Amino acid sequence: MMRRSLSKAPNDSRTARWLRAGRFSLLATGMVTVMLVVGAGSASAKAPIEGVWSFNGGKVAIQAQPGGTFVGTVVSPTKFSQCYHPVGEEMWTSITLQPNGSYWGLHQWFFETSECIRNPELGLTAWRVQEASDGSRLLQVCFSEPSSKSQPTIATNGASTGATYGCSESGRISALPAIEPTEVGKYVSFPDNGSCFGRRKMRIHLQDPVNDPFAKIVIKLKSGKVHRRAKLKRHGSKIVAILNLRGLVRSTFKVTVRFTTVLGTHLSAKRTYHRCATSPRPPHKHRHHR
Repeated sequence: MMRRSLSKAPNDSRTARWLRAGRFSLLATGMVTVMLVVGAGSASAKAPIEGVWSFNGGKVAIQAQPGGTFVGTVVSPTKFSQCYHPVGEEMWTSITLQPNGSYWGLHQWFFETSECIRNPELGLTAWRVQEASDGSRLLQVCFSEPSSKSQPTIATNGASTGATYGCSESGRISALPAIEPTEVGKYVSFPDNGSCFGRRKMRIHLQDPVNDPFAKIVIKLKSGKVHRRAKLKRHGSKIVAILNLRGLVRSTFKVTVRFTTVLGTHLSAKRTYHRCATSPRPPHKHRHHR
């Protein structure tokens, strides 16, 4: 029966039914595809806690991590209690969304001494994003001291319980910085390479990206077998890199800049330069004293 049905050409009505069935299958597949795309888009939507927040005179950037948690990294020094949290420190860790819309996690504490030594025991913390009357966002943060086992909680109306140290509010400054590789020229200023370079030292100027300063900068020179690394001098958000060009044998050299920001952006740039030809010095004439 199966062979006979396969060997016969289907009639027009059966063909129409098959075509309609195939069309329905394609439409169903397309609907599933659209649903998957929409689902992926909603899953990748930014959480309200992500962004750059003010905190005690400094700034903290909260960004998502693999596994669904969040981390708060200091991008401008902030003082909590009597000690400063430096740029690049992960001050808030293991931030996890709770069923009621708040977040629970941990805060980095210091021992209350003049040396400000980091306390290995972290403190239980809670966060909740609130909307102010003017439409702006506020981040409510409640802390328990590192010796406490009391988990702070923040209700939808902002009422808090269990915080042994207290609570504070942070204003949202901006979204997380999005630095594109094509924007490297905004942060690195090379000397002009349109003509030969005749100076003995080269200075390269760098500017920290807004709300995501440099965590690591490596600037190298290569000319034949000569490899050198620049010395860096920081003045606030501005950095000057100095390369020594003395003793280069070849007429050309390449400068490569690589940097990583506090929030993990990697960028690089390079330029090639030509040394100006130097004329030999005239022989020194000795003067004879009479």
